[in-house]
Amino acid sequence: MARAQVFTVRIDWSDLDLLGHVNNIAFSRYFQAARVEYCGHVGMEVYPGMKTGPILAASRVQFTAQLFFPGSVRILTRTKKAGGTSIVLEHALFDGNGAMCAFAEDVVVRYDFAAKTKIPLGDEVREKIAAYESSCEGEFPVLPEQKR
Repeated sequence: MARAQVFTVRIDWSDLDLLGHVNNIAFSRYFQAARVEYCGHVGMEVYPGMKTGPILAASRVQFTAQLFFPGSVRILTRTKKAGGTSIVLEHALFDGNGAMCAFAEDVVVRYDFAAKTKIPLGDEVREKIAAYESSCEGEFPVLPEQKR
C-alpha cells in the first residue's frame, strides 16, 4: 500500500441537506481542503497574490455511502501520477466509524497566472511529493472498482 496524507474535517450542521445527510457538495469541499493541505506540503502552495500555483483542472467523485451529522471525516490523499505539468491526486473519505463514504480523483495543474499557461512540475516538486508521502502516516486503501 502507498503512504498517504491524513486530513480530518469536522462535519458542520450547514453541510446537511433537506434529507438530513451530508450534501454531496460538502464532499467536494472536504476534498478541496485535503487537496490544498497536500499542495502546500509539496511546493504548490495556495496564497493570495501568488504568481504560480495549482489550479484544479478536473475532479471526479464516486459516492459509496451517506454521511451524517454530527461527526468528522478522515481523508487520505496521495499522488497517483505525476505528469509534465500536473499531478493526479487520489482521495478516500471515511466516516467516524471507518467506513469509506466516497473516493475522488483530482487533476491539479501547476500554472503561471501572469502568462496564463501551464508550467512544468519540476524536479523540486517531484522530490517534495516523494519526501512528503514517505513521511505520511496513512496507508492509502485499495479503492473499490469504479462503476462506469
